[in-house]
Amino acid sequence: MLRLAFDFIITWRETRTRPNAYGRRTKYNRQISLTRQRAFMLSHLTSKGEATESIKKLTFPSIRYKLPGFMTIFAKSEHILMKALLLTGLLFILILPGCRKETSILPLLQSVEELIPMYADSASVLLDSIQAPDELTDKDFAHWCMLCGKVTDEAATGLLPIYQWQRAQQWFTEHGTAEEQAQIDLYLGRAYVEDGEYDKAMQIYADALQLAKEHQAYNVAGYICAYMADLYGFRDITSERLEKRKEASNFFKKARNYKSYAYALKDLACECTLTDSFNCTIPLLQKADSISQLLHNKDLTADVANAFGVIYEAQEKYKNAERYFLKAIETGSKESYKDSISLLHIYIKDNQLAKAHEWIETITKHNDIAYYFNQAYYLLYKAEGKYKEALHYKEICSDMLDSLTLVQNETKVLEIEKKYNNAKIREENELLKITQQRNTIIIIIAISLFLLSVAGYIIYRQRSKAKIYYQQTILDKMKIELLHLSAELEEKKQILQKALADKENNAHKLQQEIEVISYKYDRLQKQNLETSTVGKKLISLTKKNRLEDSQLPTDKTWHSIMTEVDKIYPQFYSLLKEAFPNLTESEYQYCYLHIFGFDANDEAKLLGINPASVRMKRTRIYQEVQLKHNKETFLRDYIIKNLLK
Repeated sequence: MLRLAFDFIITWRETRTRPNAYGRRTKYNRQISLTRQRAFMLSHLTSKGEATESIKKLTFPSIRYKLPGFMTIFAKSEHILMKALLLTGLLFILILPGCRKETSILPLLQSVEELIPMYADSASVLLDSIQAPDELTDKDFAHWCMLCGKVTDEAATGLLPIYQWQRAQQWFTEHGTAEEQAQIDLYLGRAYVEDGEYDKAMQIYADALQLAKEHQAYNVAGYICAYMADLYGFRDITSERLEKRKEASNFFKKARNYKSYAYALKDLACECTLTDSFNCTIPLLQKADSISQLLHNKDLTADVANAFGVIYEAQEKYKNAERYFLKAIETGSKESYKDSISLLHIYIKDNQLAKAHEWIETITKHNDIAYYFNQAYYLLYKAEGKYKEALHYKEICSDMLDSLTLVQNETKVLEIEKKYNNAKIREENELLKITQQRNTIIIIIAISLFLLSVAGYIIYRQRSKAKIYYQQTILDKMKIELLHLSAELEEKKQILQKALADKENNAHKLQQEIEVISYKYDRLQKQNLETSTVGKKLISLTKKNRLEDSQLPTDKTWHSIMTEVDKIYPQFYSLLKEAFPNLTESEYQYCYLHIFGFDANDEAKLLGINPASVRMKRTRIYQEVQLKHNKETFLRDYIIKNLLK
C-alpha cells in the first residue's frame, strides 16, 4: 500500500515538472526562431536603429504575453492533480478494509463431482490437491466439504474434522436446499460419532431426519435412519434399532433407491435374527435377493447370500447355509474370502472335517486374511482332537490379535494427536487473523496521516513555487540568449547521456537474458532427469526409510542412469575423463548419480553405503581438481558450469 502511494507521488512530481520543461523547451525553440529572424533582418536592414527596434518588437512583447498564460494553466493543472491525489488516497482507505483474497475453485469442484460416481479415488486426489481449504470462500468451502463427504461414502476415506463440517453446515443452513442441509447434518453427525460424542450425534441426526421428512428428501432420510440404527446399536437399544432399520427401508423404497432398499432389507433381516424372529427374516431376504437379481449387482447378491448363510447357520441348517455361502463365493465379490471362512466354519460345525481339509487347501492364501485361516485351522484341529496343532494356531491367532490391538492403539493415539494439532493450528490461525486486522487498521491510519502530510506539503510547495515562477519570468526576459545556449548545451548533454545510458542498459539487459536462459536451460535439464523413468524410480527409492539389497540399483539400472545422463548431457563421460583423469570407474559412475542432485544421505541410501563414504568420494574428486568446497552441491555445480556448459 505504501509502495503504491510513493509511486503515485513520484508520478505526480513527474507530470508536474514536465509542463515546465516543455514550456522552457518551447520558449527555447521560440528564441532560436527569433535569433534567426534577427540575423535575417540585420542582413537586410542598413540602419542599426531599425535593427534594434525590430529585435525589441520581435522579442519582448511575445514573452510578456505568453508566460503569464502558461503560469495560469500550470496552476490549474497543479490544483487538479492535488485533488486527484487526495481522492486517490481516500479511495485506498475505503477499499483496503474490503480487500479479501478470494479465489474460486468452482471448475475444479465441478470436475470432482463428475468423477465421484465412477472414479472416487481420482476425485479424492483432486480434493486433496486443494491447498489451505480453510482459506476458501464460505460457498466454495461448503461445497468442498460436501464433495469430501461423498468421496468418503464411495472410497471409504476419513471424515473431516468437526469444525469444518460446522462451518459448511452454517453456509448450507443459510443458502442450501433442504436436502443439502440434511446431507451436511448427516456428515456432521458421523463426525461426532467418530469422536465418541454420541449425544450430539443423535441430536444432529434427529434434526436432520425431521428436516428431510418435511421436505420429502426420502433418500437422505433413509441414510440418516440407517446411521441412527447403528448408533442405537452402540448403546444396545435393540427395539429402537429395529425400528430405524424399518424406517430406512421404507424411505429408500419411497426414494426408489432399490440398491439401498435391498441393503436395508438385509440389515433389517439381520436385526430380526438377533431377536430370534426367524419367521420374518427369510421373506425379507428373499425380497432383497430378488432386487439384487434385477439390479445385476454381484456385491449385493453376495451380501444377501451371505446373510442367508448366517441365518441358516444360526438355525443349524448347515446344508442350506453351505448352499448360500457357495453362492456368495461364486459371485466373485471383493469380500468372498469371508464367505470361504464362513463355509469352513460350517464344515467344522457339521463335523465334515475331511471336506473342511479339502476346502481349506483350495483357498488361495492372502496376508490380509491370514488370521481367519489360522483360526480355521485351530478350530479344525481342535475338532479332530489334535490339540498340539490347535494350540500352535491358537498362539498365532493370539499374536495377530495382539499386533492388531497395538496398531489400533497407535492409530488412536495418532488420531488424537492429529485432532490436537488441528485445534492448535485453528487457534493460531484465529490469532493471526486478529493480528492481521489490527495491522490493517494501523496501516490505514498511517497511510491517512501520510496522505494528509503529502497534501499539506503540496499546498506549501504550490504557494512557494508560484512566487518562484513569477520571478523566473522576469529573469527569462533578461537572459534569453543565455538560456538559449544553456538549453542547447543541456540538449547535447542529454543526448550524450541517453546514448551512454542506452548502451549500458542494452549490455546489462543482454547479460540478464543470458543468465535467465542459462538458468532455465539448467532447470530444464534437471527436470528432464527427474521426470525420466530412471529418475522417478530413484526418487521413489529415496523416499523409503531403508532399502533392501534387492532394491539397490542393478547393472541395468546403472546403464539406464548413464544412458539418460548422456542423452541430456552429451559427451558427459569424455568430459569427466578429461577433467578427472585419475578417478576410478566407480567414481565416474558416482558422478553420473551425483548429477541427479541428490544429497549425501539419499546417495548413500541408493548406493547402500554410509553417508560418510559418500562424502569421502566427493572429497577425492574435490582433491582431483584442488577445489575448496563448502556446500554439498558444489561438485554438481562445478561439473555443470565448467564441464557441461
